[in-house]
Amino acid sequence: MPKGTFLNLPERKRQLIEKAALDEFATWGFDNASINRIVAQCKIAKGSFYQYFEDKKDLFMHIMNRIAETKVNYISPVMLNPQAHDFFTLLQAMYRSGLDFAKENPKAALVGNQVFKNRDHPVHKEFFKSSQAAGRAFYDQLIEVAIARGEIRPDIDIGFVIHILMSLNVSTFEYYFEVIKGGDFDMTAVEDDVMDTVNLFIDFIKNGITVPEARSQPT
Repeated sequence: MPKGTFLNLPERKRQLIEKAALDEFATWGFDNASINRIVAQCKIAKGSFYQYFEDKKDLFMHIMNRIAETKVNYISPVMLNPQAHDFFTLLQAMYRSGLDFAKENPKAALVGNQVFKNRDHPVHKEFFKSSQAAGRAFYDQLIEVAIARGEIRPDIDIGFVIHILMSLNVSTFEYYFEVIKGGDFDMTAVEDDVMDTVNLFIDFIKNGITVPEARSQPT
Protein backbone atom coordinates (compact mmCIF):
# COMPACT_ATOMS: atom_id res chain seq x y z
CA MET A 1 0.00 0.00 0.00
CA PRO A 2 1.32 3.48 -0.79
CA LYS A 3 2.12 5.68 2.16
CA GLY A 4 0.02 8.64 3.22
CA THR A 5 2.61 11.01 1.79
CA PHE A 6 1.88 9.63 -1.69
CA LEU A 7 -1.89 9.75 -1.23
CA ASN A 8 -1.60 13.37 -0.10
CA LEU A 9 0.27 14.45 -3.21
CA PRO A 10 -1.56 16.58 -5.79
CA GLU A 11 -3.45 14.32 -8.21
CA ARG A 12 -1.35 15.41 -11.17
CA LYS A 13 1.88 14.36 -9.45
CA ARG A 14 0.40 11.03 -8.36
CA GLN A 15 -0.68 10.36 -11.94
CA LEU A 16 2.78 11.27 -13.22
CA ILE A 17 4.43 8.72 -10.92
CA GLU A 18 1.84 6.05 -11.71
CA LYS A 19 2.25 6.55 -15.47
CA ALA A 20 6.05 6.38 -15.23
CA ALA A 21 5.79 3.20 -13.15
CA LEU A 22 3.32 1.59 -15.56
CA ASP A 23 5.60 2.41 -18.51
CA GLU A 24 8.58 0.97 -16.64
CA PHE A 25 6.89 -2.30 -15.66
CA ALA A 26 5.37 -2.71 -19.13
CA THR A 27 8.79 -2.26 -20.77
CA TRP A 28 11.03 -4.11 -18.34
CA GLY A 29 8.86 -6.38 -16.22
CA PHE A 30 9.05 -6.45 -12.44
CA ASP A 31 12.55 -7.89 -12.00
CA ASN A 32 14.27 -5.53 -14.42
CA ALA A 33 12.25 -2.43 -13.63
CA SER A 34 14.38 0.37 -12.17
CA ILE A 35 13.38 2.81 -9.46
CA ASN A 36 16.20 5.04 -10.73
CA ARG A 37 14.58 5.31 -14.16
CA ILE A 38 11.17 5.98 -12.66
CA VAL A 39 12.35 8.83 -10.42
CA ALA A 40 14.43 10.28 -13.27
CA GLN A 41 11.38 10.24 -15.51
CA CYS A 42 9.33 12.00 -12.82
CA LYS A 43 12.15 14.38 -11.89
CA ILE A 44 11.92 13.56 -8.20
CA ALA A 45 14.64 12.58 -5.72
CA LYS A 46 15.08 8.88 -5.05
CA GLY A 47 14.67 9.61 -1.35
CA SER A 48 11.22 11.00 -2.10
CA PHE A 49 10.23 7.70 -3.65
CA TYR A 50 10.80 5.91 -0.35
CA GLN A 51 8.60 8.46 1.35
CA TYR A 52 5.83 7.31 -0.98
CA PHE A 53 6.39 3.53 -1.18
CA GLU A 54 8.23 0.93 0.88
CA ASP A 55 9.99 -0.59 -2.12
CA LYS A 56 9.53 -1.63 -5.75
CA LYS A 57 7.09 -4.40 -4.82
CA ASP A 58 4.92 -1.92 -2.95
CA LEU A 59 4.81 0.28 -6.06
CA PHE A 60 4.07 -2.70 -8.31
CA MET A 61 1.15 -3.83 -6.16
CA HIS A 62 -0.23 -0.30 -6.21
CA ILE A 63 -0.02 -0.17 -10.01
CA MET A 64 -1.75 -3.54 -10.33
CA ASN A 65 -4.52 -2.36 -8.02
CA ARG A 66 -4.89 0.82 -10.07
CA ILE A 67 -5.19 -1.30 -13.21
CA ALA A 68 -7.94 -3.31 -11.55
CA GLU A 69 -9.74 -0.11 -10.54
CA THR A 70 -9.52 1.22 -14.10
CA LYS A 71 -10.84 -2.05 -15.48
CA VAL A 72 -14.02 -1.61 -13.45
CA ASN A 73 -14.82 1.42 -15.62
CA TYR A 74 -15.20 -0.94 -18.59
CA ILE A 75 -17.98 -2.96 -17.01
CA SER A 76 -20.75 -3.17 -19.56
CA PRO A 77 -24.34 -2.03 -18.94
CA VAL A 78 -25.22 -5.72 -18.71
CA MET A 79 -22.93 -6.16 -15.70
CA LEU A 80 -24.35 -3.05 -14.05
CA ASN A 81 -27.81 -4.62 -14.06
CA PRO A 82 -27.19 -8.28 -13.16
CA GLN A 83 -30.74 -8.93 -12.02
CA ALA A 84 -32.00 -8.40 -15.57
CA HIS A 85 -29.78 -11.01 -17.20
CA ASP A 86 -29.11 -14.71 -16.82
CA PHE A 87 -25.83 -16.08 -15.47
CA PHE A 88 -24.41 -17.00 -18.87
CA THR A 89 -25.18 -13.62 -20.43
CA LEU A 90 -23.35 -12.02 -17.51
CA LEU A 91 -20.34 -14.28 -18.07
CA GLN A 92 -20.20 -13.27 -21.72
CA ALA A 93 -20.47 -9.57 -20.82
CA MET A 94 -17.63 -9.95 -18.31
CA TYR A 95 -15.32 -11.25 -21.02
CA ARG A 96 -16.37 -8.53 -23.44
CA SER A 97 -15.57 -5.87 -20.83
CA GLY A 98 -12.11 -7.38 -20.33
CA LEU A 99 -11.50 -7.41 -24.08
CA ASP A 100 -12.45 -3.73 -24.41
CA PHE A 101 -10.15 -2.86 -21.52
CA ALA A 102 -7.18 -4.72 -23.03
CA LYS A 103 -7.65 -3.09 -26.43
CA GLU A 104 -7.79 0.43 -25.01
CA ASN A 105 -5.09 0.00 -22.34
CA PRO A 106 -2.25 -1.88 -24.06
CA LYS A 107 0.41 -1.14 -21.44
CA ALA A 108 -1.83 -2.35 -18.63
CA ALA A 109 -2.60 -5.46 -20.70
CA LEU A 110 1.13 -6.00 -21.24
CA VAL A 111 1.86 -5.88 -17.51
CA GLY A 112 -1.05 -8.24 -16.87
CA ASN A 113 0.30 -10.57 -19.55
CA GLN A 114 3.73 -10.62 -17.87
CA VAL A 115 2.11 -11.49 -14.55
CA PHE A 116 -0.03 -14.23 -16.06
CA LYS A 117 2.87 -15.87 -17.92
CA ASN A 118 5.05 -15.86 -14.79
CA ARG A 119 2.55 -16.86 -12.13
CA ASP A 120 5.20 -18.69 -10.09
CA HIS A 121 7.14 -15.47 -9.51
CA PRO A 122 6.79 -14.64 -5.77
CA VAL A 123 5.50 -11.11 -6.37
CA HIS A 124 3.13 -12.18 -9.14
CA LYS A 125 1.89 -15.04 -6.98
CA GLU A 126 1.16 -12.62 -4.14
CA PHE A 127 -0.90 -10.43 -6.46
CA PHE A 128 -2.75 -13.43 -7.91
CA LYS A 129 -3.66 -14.60 -4.44
CA SER A 130 -5.32 -11.29 -3.57
CA SER A 131 -7.01 -10.88 -6.95
CA GLN A 132 -8.37 -14.42 -6.92
CA ALA A 133 -10.07 -13.75 -3.60
CA ALA A 134 -11.94 -10.87 -5.24
CA GLY A 135 -12.74 -13.09 -8.23
CA ARG A 136 -14.18 -15.82 -6.03
CA ALA A 137 -16.38 -13.29 -4.24
CA PHE A 138 -17.62 -11.99 -7.58
CA TYR A 139 -18.49 -15.46 -8.88
CA ASP A 140 -20.08 -16.41 -5.58
CA GLN A 141 -22.50 -13.51 -5.84
CA LEU A 142 -23.44 -14.32 -9.44
CA ILE A 143 -23.97 -18.01 -8.67
CA GLU A 144 -26.10 -17.34 -5.61
CA VAL A 145 -28.39 -15.14 -7.71
CA ALA A 146 -28.50 -17.73 -10.50
CA ILE A 147 -29.46 -20.47 -8.04
CA ALA A 148 -32.23 -18.30 -6.61
CA ARG A 149 -33.59 -17.76 -10.14
CA GLY A 150 -33.47 -21.46 -10.98
CA GLU A 151 -30.68 -21.16 -13.56
CA ILE A 152 -28.20 -23.34 -11.65
CA ARG A 153 -28.87 -26.46 -9.58
CA PRO A 154 -29.42 -25.60 -5.91
CA ASP A 155 -27.50 -28.67 -4.74
CA ILE A 156 -24.30 -27.66 -6.53
CA ASP A 157 -21.08 -27.18 -4.56
CA ILE A 158 -20.53 -23.46 -5.15
CA GLY A 159 -16.88 -23.54 -4.09
CA PHE A 160 -16.18 -26.31 -6.61
CA VAL A 161 -18.01 -24.47 -9.40
CA ILE A 162 -16.05 -21.28 -8.73
CA HIS A 163 -12.77 -23.20 -8.80
CA ILE A 164 -13.67 -24.83 -12.11
CA LEU A 165 -14.83 -21.57 -13.67
CA MET A 166 -11.61 -19.79 -12.72
CA SER A 167 -9.50 -22.70 -13.96
CA LEU A 168 -11.38 -22.91 -17.25
CA ASN A 169 -11.00 -19.17 -17.66
CA VAL A 170 -7.26 -19.71 -17.92
CA SER A 171 -7.67 -22.72 -20.21
CA THR A 172 -10.01 -20.80 -22.52
CA PHE A 173 -7.40 -18.16 -23.25
CA GLU A 174 -4.64 -20.75 -23.56
CA TYR A 175 -6.77 -22.55 -26.17
CA TYR A 176 -7.40 -19.28 -28.01
CA PHE A 177 -3.75 -18.33 -28.27
CA GLU A 178 -2.14 -21.75 -28.68
CA VAL A 179 -4.74 -23.50 -30.86
CA ILE A 180 -6.72 -20.79 -32.63
CA LYS A 181 -3.87 -18.31 -33.09
CA GLY A 182 -1.02 -20.81 -33.07
CA GLY A 183 1.24 -18.69 -30.87
CA ASP A 184 2.24 -17.85 -27.32
CA PHE A 185 -0.10 -16.45 -24.70
CA ASP A 186 -0.23 -12.70 -25.32
CA MET A 187 -3.18 -10.66 -24.01
CA THR A 188 -1.94 -7.65 -25.97
CA ALA A 189 -2.70 -9.56 -29.18
CA VAL A 190 -6.28 -10.50 -28.30
CA GLU A 191 -8.82 -9.74 -31.04
CA ASP A 192 -12.60 -9.68 -31.30
CA ASP A 193 -12.64 -13.30 -32.46
CA VAL A 194 -11.69 -14.35 -28.92
CA MET A 195 -15.41 -14.11 -28.16
CA ASP A 196 -15.97 -17.15 -30.38
CA THR A 197 -13.74 -19.14 -28.02
CA VAL A 198 -15.40 -17.57 -24.99
CA ASN A 199 -18.77 -18.70 -26.35
CA LEU A 200 -17.42 -22.26 -26.63
CA PHE A 201 -16.49 -22.07 -22.95
CA ILE A 202 -19.90 -20.71 -21.95
CA ASP A 203 -21.72 -23.33 -24.02
CA PHE A 204 -19.62 -26.04 -22.36
CA ILE A 205 -20.48 -24.77 -18.90
CA LYS A 206 -24.16 -24.45 -19.78
CA ASN A 207 -24.76 -27.63 -21.75
CA GLY A 208 -21.87 -30.01 -21.03
CA ILE A 209 -20.94 -32.65 -23.60
CA THR A 210 -23.99 -34.94 -23.54
CA VAL A 211 -26.65 -34.73 -26.22
CA PRO A 212 -29.92 -33.09 -25.11
CA GLU A 213 -31.84 -36.38 -25.33
CA ALA A 214 -29.36 -38.08 -23.01
CA ARG A 215 -29.63 -35.27 -20.45
CA SER A 216 -33.39 -35.64 -20.26
CA GLN A 217 -33.36 -39.44 -19.75
CA PRO A 218 -33.46 -40.86 -16.19
CA THR A 219 -30.33 -42.62 -14.97
